[in-house]
Amino acid sequence: MQKFQPGGFLDALNSLVREYSSELYSFCAITENRTDNIPGDHEREKKTFISDQYLTESLKDANIFSGFNIGKLKIAGPLVSAPLAGISDNTFRIFSHAFGAALNFTEMISSFGLHYNNRATEALSNITSGERPCAVQIFGCVPEILLEAAQRLQDKADIIDINMGCPVPKVLKAKSGGFLLTDEGLIKKIISDIASAINKPLTIKIRLGWDKNSINVHRIVKIAENYGASAVTIHGRTVKQGFGGDADYEFIKKIKQKSNIPIIVSGDIDGPLKALQVLKYTGCEALMIGRSARGRQWIFKNILAGLDYFKKIPFPEYVRAFDYEPSVRFKKRFALMYLSSMIEFEGEARAVKQFRKYLAWIFKGVSNISRIRKDFFTVNDYEDVAKLINDIKG
Repeated sequence: MQKFQPGGFLDALNSLVREYSSELYSFCAITENRTDNIPGDHEREKKTFISDQYLTESLKDANIFSGFNIGKLKIAGPLVSAPLAGISDNTFRIFSHAFGAALNFTEMISSFGLHYNNRATEALSNITSGERPCAVQIFGCVPEILLEAAQRLQDKADIIDINMGCPVPKVLKAKSGGFLLTDEGLIKKIISDIASAINKPLTIKIRLGWDKNSINVHRIVKIAENYGASAVTIHGRTVKQGFGGDADYEFIKKIKQKSNIPIIVSGDIDGPLKALQVLKYTGCEALMIGRSARGRQWIFKNILAGLDYFKKIPFPEYVRAFDYEPSVRFKKRFALMYLSSMIEFEGEARAVKQFRKYLAWIFKGVSNISRIRKDFFTVNDYEDVAKLINDIKG
């Protein structure tokens, strides 16, 4: 395999996306007269989120794909790529955008790191044209420091976002992220101070509350709306839940019914059917896709294809058919192109070390992959990766 060259990268990536689209539609082979490969009733999941009858009746004439505005910024579709620490770098965002994410987020950027002029922290805010529109997400707990960070980064960003939901212990220990949900007065000051001082839309990302006994998402959203935020992303768990249990969309649905600003729903969205269910059940403008997209950004294309087809033939089983796993051949091309992009941004040694975990994500589910999985964590340069990928059968 030849090492991918950076010249014409976006053209090559768009070609890869077109190849994937062709493979996806060829697999589904769905037309109004041919539906033989749509899973039947006997193959349905035992647990149904909302009934197919409800979906069919409520979505038949609905237009849920036309995009929305955050402030004056047009977001062209219903899918958002999440801010994932250590994951949502330039390459992740470029690939997410190419496969259909209408909005990207940087990973969390420390307001204190910016305050103390940490070069690595500043570098996290660098955004290329292939990633836009892109929100820069900052975190911290001191209003003045957060305001300084927002003003410093606003010229790079399309949106400034404040993380108020991260459940990671070290972030909580610093009284940042999800810890902010315990102090509504502080949240009010942060939002009002920043919204009035920047020239880009301000958004926040939150959870339902600190724990099940202190659900305050409804008050936080009202504060956001009243004091200048242009949209809110809500993850359907409490801070104390972390990523355990299931996301609760009922609270988000009730919030959306009373909200006058866009609400983006986050949590457990892992395929086209779940996306359709959550989007319509909550009535939210968009879905944020996070962990399900790690090394698998084709999920954006799968979801968009399923939603688009549902407009033509409103039967949920058709949407399920777009939950497609690409061929090994495609995954090999995807992996090498992804690594090549990472190398351009980070240098070969650092990129290859980080890419080891991506190999496991990209080739998950490939037959007999377990026999070489241990080798994923021994590669040291591009050629090691290329040789290992070339040896994957399928």
